Amino acid sequence: MTEMVETAAAQRPNPVRITVNHQPVVLPDRATTGMGIKLEAIRQGVLIEPNFVLSVRQGNHFVPVGDDEAINVHRDEDFLAVAPDDNS
Repeated sequence: MTEMVETAAAQRPNPVRITVNHQPVVLPDRATTGMGIKLEAIRQGVLIEPNFVLSVRQGNHFVPVGDDEAINVHRDEDFLAVAPDDNS
């Protein structure tokens, strides 16, 4: 019985709060992709487009996250999405 409870708990989604362009976004689970983050951010009202380039903060710089790249997000992790033609 305990094994069934542990298995069910391991399969249950665990919502994670992150930020995208300084706006809070709650993802349904830690495991996602770059595109998954962008689509969920859009659904929650962040003013970005699916073709924007997504990056994650690592220390004092941002590292690109590919649309199909599998990623495990962490609570309060900071992401930046910019238009593909933005040279900032």
